[in-house]
Amino acid sequence: MNFLFFLIFSFIMGLILGSFFNVLIYRIPRNESIIKPPSHCPFCNNYLKIWENIPLISYIILKGRCSHCKNKISIQYPLVEILTAILCVFLYLFIIIPFLSSKHSIFEITFLILKLTILLITIPVSIIDLFYFIIPDCFTIPFLIIAFLFSFFPGDISPIQSLLGILIGAGILLLAGLIGEYILKKKESMGGGDIKLMAVFGALFGGQISFLTIFLASLIGSVLGLILLLLKKMPNEHKIPFGPFLSLGLWLSVLLYEKLILFYHSFIDFLINL
Repeated sequence: MNFLFFLIFSFIMGLILGSFFNVLIYRIPRNESIIKPPSHCPFCNNYLKIWENIPLISYIILKGRCSHCKNKISIQYPLVEILTAILCVFLYLFIIIPFLSSKHSIFEITFLILKLTILLITIPVSIIDLFYFIIPDCFTIPFLIIAFLFSFFPGDISPIQSLLGILIGAGILLLAGLIGEYILKKKESMGGGDIKLMAVFGALFGGQISFLTIFLASLIGSVLGLILLLLKKMPNEHKIPFGPFLSLGLWLSVLLYEKLILFYHSFIDFLINL
């Protein structure tokens, strides 16, 4: 009974967080306050009533249209809410339940909350990068400082491991960017936002997770890029945002780290025995 309750609770909290993320996605790239004005229609600026601002449910009730001007509401809003809700359920199943199976100090609990926050923040970060090709500093610089400072407290990672994670995460992308710029004749091949984002991941999760994140992001990005080339759907100038791939790589690395490492060793053994 408790399991089902917390499962539903996680999903509902995810819907609420997703609604907030939609505010971040819309307002931060426009340099608008996330507090004022209240939620409103982007077409007619009509302020939303409470019943019009219920995550997912309002979209269904309104049939995807503004109740005032009747313009279509972007499908992005319910999709972000549903995605966030599903990922919150994953966090509960894969991270929170195992964590609660044993006793932990207040520092470890706080560190876990910070990790969950970073994982969830990758949702608006990825969508903003996908739409605008930017990763705003407000998502990276503060969390980089906080993550590194937290490493000085008793927890999962030491300051040396945190620093090593920063050097591995940000360093690999920086090197890749410099090489890419040389090959592409000084055209930017790796954005500064991606490098800062990986610095945050490294500071909080350490070098091993950072390396695996970059590997998975590069692998998934390469496969998608190849598919787009074959389908002749590649964007102009072959420009694809890397932030969403880094975020996906982090989620896979954190949730499936042991399974991925086991698969890697099994694959290597298979190749050796050929």
